[in-house]
Amino acid sequence: MANHKIICYPAQHELWGSFSFSTCTGVFLQNPETFSYGTIVAQLLHSKMNVSSQNLSAENLMKPTKSPVSFHTAAPPPHLQQYVQAFWSASGPAAHTLGAIADGCPGLVFHQTEKGLLWGDDTKQLSSLFLYGQTTKLGRLQTGGAFRMCGVMFYPHVMKLLFGFNASEITDDCIDLLLLSGPEGKQLVAQLEETFDLQEQYNLIGAHLSNIIYKKKVSQDTVIQNAVIQLMQSNGDLPLKQLQKSMYITERTFERRFEQYVGISAKMFSRVCRFQAALQQLKSGHFTKLSDIAFTHGYSDQSHFIRSFKQFTGISPVEFYRKETPENVSLLTMM
Repeated sequence: MANHKIICYPAQHELWGSFSFSTCTGVFLQNPETFSYGTIVAQLLHSKMNVSSQNLSAENLMKPTKSPVSFHTAAPPPHLQQYVQAFWSASGPAAHTLGAIADGCPGLVFHQTEKGLLWGDDTKQLSSLFLYGQTTKLGRLQTGGAFRMCGVMFYPHVMKLLFGFNASEITDDCIDLLLLSGPEGKQLVAQLEETFDLQEQYNLIGAHLSNIIYKKKVSQDTVIQNAVIQLMQSNGDLPLKQLQKSMYITERTFERRFEQYVGISAKMFSRVCRFQAALQQLKSGHFTKLSDIAFTHGYSDQSHFIRSFKQFTGISPVEFYRKETPENVSLLTMM
């Protein structure tokens, strides 16, 4: 599996593929690959200043040099493929500020950082094992020195299934997993701290998740799962009224359940899907000018696209393109 980009999520396992999707993190892969989300998702996924409206060609946007931060992603075992999109890791020899951008997926992170790991503008000290929710605006992770991280990028709707709380409770935030998992979580941290072998760490985390699924007899909410899949497949372009009616539930029930399981409204999730599709085209360089990307993905004009892009990444499309490195994962980016 190739190495990819940073911020806590396996950089878009280009999970957004053609729409490839992958975010405390927000996730991140750069080579389109696919992970299972049941049969349908497997096919779907196996898998950053104000800018004037001048024509900006991809060829004129300079690319950066290679980042000192290394990334790695790996596919989950078959029995976790309905819940886990990817396992990922990131490491660096010095302090970094990493940016988390919206990718539609929550996740889990274990980290070993020389002087701690801080989250957000309020510099919240993070536990060595934490969960992060949906990202709707640029978030920042600050490492206090050399660091190693490994984690899990979940599918959009599984946080409530696995951990029991409404996903909206940690949107744009993180929570100490030890508060939820008790002795088993402490044991997992102790085991993870004993090894530097990535595959062994992935296996330990996978076994912990398998135990949760077994004990809770977790089953999918097929209504929300199907809604998520359809929105992803359409790159957020599916009318929500049409989607809700096809689920045979009331609008109010649909909105409530979607936010409980996914962590954001269906409308916001659609925006994230559209943003991710546009981001993938930007990263590919397959465009002549920014307005091409804007109109391809349903933005009213280039200015609309730039405003939306800056909301999710904190910077303009041109700045992001110049910063992009082959190692970047979807959620994390170098600041």
